[in-house]
Amino acid sequence: MTKPPVHPVPADPSTGPVPLRYPYTGAPYPSYPPRPAIPPAAFTRGYRRTALALVWIPVALMVTAGVLSVALLAYADSDPTSNSGAGYLALFVWGVMLVGGPVLLGAFVPGCIMLSRSGQARAVGRAAGCQPPPVTSVRPGS
Repeated sequence: MTKPPVHPVPADPSTGPVPLRYPYTGAPYPSYPPRPAIPPAAFTRGYRRTALALVWIPVALMVTAGVLSVALLAYADSDPTSNSGAGYLALFVWGVMLVGGPVLLGAFVPGCIMLSRSGQARAVGRAAGCQPPPVTSVRPGS
């Protein structure tokens, strides 16, 4: 009877992951699939700028809509006889927030993923001292 092979990494996730050494291509645990490679575009400044826009534009829109609805409710409450339309407009803004929230979340989540990849690419570049891979663009007709 032979013993099972000893893994250099603990198989029990409660003991913690393997310390990261860059460039890191393996999986944190032996039963996990390997991590996907960082896309070359993640090393560019434009990729990080797009990621930041995808994260902060939905946040700014939702905060603006929330502040606008509270301001409209306060305005409607100041004189209920002549400003009642502002209260209905505030309810409409809440409806827009309810309908538009999942749409904005659809932009926010990919932005977070892109920001994470950009951060990994920056960490790899700093730790390994490597140059980013060239970003190839597809030109029409080539």
